[in-house]
Amino acid sequence: MSPVDVFVPVIRAGIDETLSYLTLHVITCLVPAFFIAGGISAVLSDRFIKKYLSSDAPKLQAYSLASVSGIALAVCSCTILPMFAGLYKKGAGIGPATAFLFSGPAINVLAIVFTARVLGLPLGGARAFFAVAMAAGIGLTMALVFGSSDDSESPEGQTVATDGGYVAERDRPLWVTGGFFGSQVAILLIAATGLLTWAVKAPLLAPWFALLGYLLYAQFDRDVIEEWLQETWFFTKTIFPLLIAGTFVIGIIGAIAAMAQGMGPLETVTTEAGETFKAHQVAPGLLTQGIFGETTLLSSGLASVIGAVLYMPTLLEVPIIGSLFGYTNGLMADGPALALLLAGPSLSLPNMLVIWKTIGTKRTALYISLVAAAATGAGLIWGLLIV
Repeated sequence: MSPVDVFVPVIRAGIDETLSYLTLHVITCLVPAFFIAGGISAVLSDRFIKKYLSSDAPKLQAYSLASVSGIALAVCSCTILPMFAGLYKKGAGIGPATAFLFSGPAINVLAIVFTARVLGLPLGGARAFFAVAMAAGIGLTMALVFGSSDDSESPEGQTVATDGGYVAERDRPLWVTGGFFGSQVAILLIAATGLLTWAVKAPLLAPWFALLGYLLYAQFDRDVIEEWLQETWFFTKTIFPLLIAGTFVIGIIGAIAAMAQGMGPLETVTTEAGETFKAHQVAPGLLTQGIFGETTLLSSGLASVIGAVLYMPTLLEVPIIGSLFGYTNGLMADGPALALLLAGPSLSLPNMLVIWKTIGTKRTALYISLVAAAATGAGLIWGLLIV
C-alpha cells in the first residue's frame, strides 16, 4: 500500500468527523450557547461572584456559590487557574477556593449543554449533579483536613473585606436579567431539540427572539450590548477552533485505529447493537471496549486517571468520549464515561503544576486524590443506577 493510499483515507476520516460535528451540533447548539456564555460574562460580574467566596462570607453561602459558580464560567482546567490563584491569595478559604477550582471547568454552561446535546440528556444531567456535589465535597474536605486558619487569613496574613475592590452587579431589574437569559435558554432548547421539525421550531422561536430584541433595545445600554457581543466572540474564537482541530484529530486517530484492525477508515461497520457507522467512528471504541465497555472499579478508575492526566480544552471532552472511546456507539459504558467527564476538564498535568505552586505539595496531593476518587465513585454509582 502506497503512502498516498494511507494518507488520503486518514485525512478524509478527519474531515468526515469534523463535518459531522459541524452539521449536527454547531448551529443549533454551540452558537446559542456561545451567546449565553458571552451574556454571563458581560451582564454578570465575575468579581461580584468572587466577593462571596471571601473568608468573611458565610460558610453555607460560600460553598454553595463556589459549587455552582462554574455555570457562569466557560473555561478549561488551565483558564480557571489565574482566577483560583487570585481568590486564594486574596483571602478566599482553601475550601471555597478549591470548590471553585473544580466547579469552573466541570459545569460551565457550554459543557453541560454540549454534553446533553451530543451524549444525551441523562449523562448531561448526571454530569451537572455530580459536579456540584463533588465541588462541595472536595472543598469541605480540604477545609476540614487543613483546618480553619486558611479560611481566616490569606497567605500574606491579610484578611479581605467583602466590599473592597469588587464591583457590584449592574443596576438592572431582576426581570430584565431573567428575561435576557431565559429567552436565550429557550432559544437554545428549542433549536437543539431533535424532536421537532424546523416548520414547528420557527413559530416557537419567534416570540423568544422578539422578547430578546425588545430587552436589548429598551433595557440595555449600547456599551453593554457591545460587551456582550465582544465576550461572545471571545468565547467563539477561543473555543471553537480548538474544538474543530480536536475533532479533526479524533477522526485521524479513528482512521489509524481502523486500519490497525484491518478496516478501511470509511467503510461501513455494523455494531453488535445493529447500528451502522463508518469504521473510523467506532474503531477506537472497539479497541478499548474490553476495559470501558462496562462499569467496573477498574474502568471508572482508569477513566478518571486518564482524564486527570490529559489536557482537554473546554468541550473537547465530549467528542473524545462520544467518538474516540465510542460512547455514542455503545462501546463505552456510562460509568467510565461520567468519570472521564468529571475528572477530564478539571485536571491536567500543566494544571497540577500550577496548583502545586499556588497551594503547596500536601494540599495539591489531596486535591488531586479527591478529584480522582470522587470521579471514580460517581462513575460507579451512575453506572449501577442506570443498569
